[in-house]
Amino acid sequence: MNNILDTLSSTSDAFPDKIAFAFIRKGNKKKTDSISFRELDQRSDRAARYLSNRGFKDGLVTLVLARPSTEFVVLMYAMLKTGAVPLLLPSIKIRKRSGRAQLRKILNRARPEGVIGSGALLAIRRILRLGPRKLRTINVRNLKKFYSNSNNGSGFTSKKEIDWTDVPAFVRYTTGSTGPPKGVIYSHGMLHSLLRTLESEGITSDDVFFGRSGTLIIHPLIGISSVSIMAKPRHIRGQEIVETVSTWGATAAFLSPPSAIHLANYLESHAESHNQSPAMLESLTRIYVGGETISAGFVSTIESHLSEERSPRGGFRLVYGATEGFPLCQAHASTIIETHPKTESGMGFCLGEPVEGIMIRILSFEDYNEQFDPSIASEVSGFGPGSIGEISAMGPAVYSSLIGQDEIEFGGPKTTAHDSLDGTNWHRTGDLGYLDQHGRVWIVGRKAHRVRSKNGYTLHTKQIEEIFNHSLGIRTALVEGPDNHWPVILVEKDNAPWNEMKKRLKEEAKRACGLLGYDGELTFLQYGGVFPVDSGHEAKIEREKLRNWAKHRLH
Repeated sequence: MNNILDTLSSTSDAFPDKIAFAFIRKGNKKKTDSISFRELDQRSDRAARYLSNRGFKDGLVTLVLARPSTEFVVLMYAMLKTGAVPLLLPSIKIRKRSGRAQLRKILNRARPEGVIGSGALLAIRRILRLGPRKLRTINVRNLKKFYSNSNNGSGFTSKKEIDWTDVPAFVRYTTGSTGPPKGVIYSHGMLHSLLRTLESEGITSDDVFFGRSGTLIIHPLIGISSVSIMAKPRHIRGQEIVETVSTWGATAAFLSPPSAIHLANYLESHAESHNQSPAMLESLTRIYVGGETISAGFVSTIESHLSEERSPRGGFRLVYGATEGFPLCQAHASTIIETHPKTESGMGFCLGEPVEGIMIRILSFEDYNEQFDPSIASEVSGFGPGSIGEISAMGPAVYSSLIGQDEIEFGGPKTTAHDSLDGTNWHRTGDLGYLDQHGRVWIVGRKAHRVRSKNGYTLHTKQIEEIFNHSLGIRTALVEGPDNHWPVILVEKDNAPWNEMKKRLKEEAKRACGLLGYDGELTFLQYGGVFPVDSGHEAKIEREKLRNWAKHRLH
């Protein structure tokens, strides 16, 4: 298998002046940072020469301190061409002592040998003593000065004599919302798999892609123009999405759940107040949402505004995956809407079918000590909520190892199940679920977030929360109480008087317990604000923080 960027030159020849990437500065539409296919190929070639001459090649793990921009894309492509491995850090608050301590742990385990960044960020790294003192260092300003000068020539050829399948392309960290951040090694083979997935979706050079996605790095190899608004998902408003899709004629999009919810709310309110035609996203034939599930109501609203040329099953697709493997499953709008009554009655959320090339198994765990079998891939038999196990995946898009010491501390048999019969390895996602008789995957929550009651009954987050969320129009979070056998349901603060809401919650609790067969008690607490969420998609509730808050409150 060749280097993932081997076809970039031919794509550049086919679409020399077409925009490859455009980064829109939020609040300043006129300030768009863009780069053409020809510029991307030539500048990354020159940058690759610069890096290679300074020893940044052949697996050199390099800490990258740069924000998304055309300069960042050129740097990433240059490193991919040379074989140097970018180390992309998770979002960490280094102004806090705890954040700096976490970052030091990450760098001590990853052991980078080089660092590339702006002068200011390089200075901060030295002052705060983040990572090893002596590292090969490049200032982005010097790199940019070199690759921006066309007189330096742009010829660079990646090694042809090696098989790039298992060669690391870059390291991407998990957000750390469900445990310590882990550095996942993405190989060139994984990127080739992502490329095939996009092509199997029918995406071609005629498409314009809007939004954030882990697949952006390979879009130019298909000839896609990619457009992103530079802001956190919760800060991207529905009107901005509609205007950007319209301006660029976007045909495909990927949104994090907060952005998708903002979009749905805007579409609904705008249509009602202005009596508009429903097709406000008429160029979009497909829109992907990933990072967390969203309700069928939002899905229906967005679906009704998409292009008439969308798939008969729906242009909206909920994508399920993880940093260690993406995408794994996909649910079309029709599936989400069809299965909504089951979700509302406590059966979990339907994630749809595995994507092409991915195999899913539901693996068992040992109930008596709360631990999943760390090695043998023992499959759960049967279908439906009575056959819950850990959702596990295998396929070319699934990672094979973590960076440095992360593999020893968090990888291997701790996250992988080995099938002794056929020798296959399965990545355990940490999510619990089951298969239905149609082969669709359902999720009921994370293993670490389930709550065991004193009578031995297990409550899962995606089952019980969905009942309250849908029936009462609120947002809830199931957590453990002080003795770890005390189910507590926190309610995000809204405008309704709490005394009235408590009455409604207790009434609904009778129905919820009946649906789930639970005969214990539930404690309800109002949380004093908005639930804390992960730093990536800003959608996954940080239940560990809520659990500590609830235990302190109840004590």
